[in-house]
Amino acid sequence: MAFVRAAGRWTAHEVSNHSTGYCPDLASWAAVAHALDLAGVGRPGRFTHEVVFRRCEACRACSVVREGDFVCVFCGGELPLEWNIGS
Repeated sequence: MAFVRAAGRWTAHEVSNHSTGYCPDLASWAAVAHALDLAGVGRPGRFTHEVVFRRCEACRACSVVREGDFVCVFCGGELPLEWNIGS
């Protein structure tokens, strides 16, 4: 997250789900938005930089899906269309 202060109020100017340790799904935005709202921090309407993660079912590595290409960068295996990091 990147924050800016304008008119005496903090705002999360940039918010990303790019966490290669946790690999959160894009659906995690609802929890992020809720936390920022509770803290009284302004925010965008969605992640400003969205990263799609998938676990390769062949080699079990976590991969970033780039340009809609659901292929594992480690073994070349096909990545699932649905988020599967937690499984």
